[in-house]
Order: sequence, then C-alpha cells, then structure tokens
Amino acid sequence: MTENAAENWSALHIEQTLGGSPEEGALGPAALALTMGFARLGGQWLAGKVDAFLILRCGAVIAAIGALIASQAGGPAMAYAGFIVMGIGASVLAPTAFSLVGQLSDPKVRARAVARATLFGYFGYFLGPPLLGLIAGAFGLRMAFVFAAVMVGAIFLFAPLLARQRT
Repeated sequence: MTENAAENWSALHIEQTLGGSPEEGALGPAALALTMGFARLGGQWLAGKVDAFLILRCGAVIAAIGALIASQAGGPAMAYAGFIVMGIGASVLAPTAFSLVGQLSDPKVRARAVARATLFGYFGYFLGPPLLGLIAGAFGLRMAFVFAAVMVGAIFLFAPLLARQRT
C-alpha cells in the first residue's frame, strides 16, 4: 500500500507542498523506484542470512522513517532522501511477506495461500493511492505521508503475531 501510494503522490508532494518544479517532482517516484529495485537485490541476499521476521520488521521501520522524513521535508532534496529511505525499507516487505506465507502454509494449500496473500497485496496496492488522496484532500500531503508511515509501521507491530504461527 505504501509503495504504490508513494509512487503516485510523491511528485505532487514535491511540487505542491514543497514548491518544486515538475522536473523536481518527477524525481520523487524515480528515486523511490530506483532505490527499491537495487535494494530488492540486496534484500534477496539478506534473506538467506537473516531471519525473515527480522527483515520484515526492520523493513517496516525503515520505510516508516522514510515516509516521515518525506512528510516533514522542507524542500525537494529532503523529500528525495525520505523516498530513498522509504524505498530501501519497502523493497523487502512484499517479497518477504510472500516468502513467509509460503513457508508457514501447509504444503497442500501453499499455492492457495500465496495466491490469497497476493490478492490482499493487490488490494492494498490499489486502495493505497486513493486513500492517501482522501487524506491529502482533507489534511494535506504531509499528513498523508504520516498516515503511510503509520500503516507501514503497523507491520512492525503485527509481525510477531505471524511469527507465533511458525511455532
């Protein structure tokens, strides 16, 4: 949810909230996407060496910090830094979550469980941008990114519930 919302609203945040040019605004989604691409490769390497729940929780905290940095940015450069940090954290969330669903599912229903998790992932992917838009319309884009930080930060709180399923 946070990833797609940031891709959709980062340019507007840079242009409208921070007074950046359209060219500067275009760099917001680019910074997020480029960072996520490279960070996903690093996350794949890390997945073989570190507990998946730790990756999930750390990724959530890093993404939330990035969203908060972007929300409080005073100019485009600080917003880029926030989106880069957000991209680093968010890059590991979906792959790690899907991997955990596969690992924790009974082999007889594994495919169905991963498909269901993917469905919920797409639900968030499509719900996130309009939800942030509603919040931005009512409270501004800064608060929309604070909301994104809270949503992704919730993963940190709920990951232990999923971890209990492993035992």
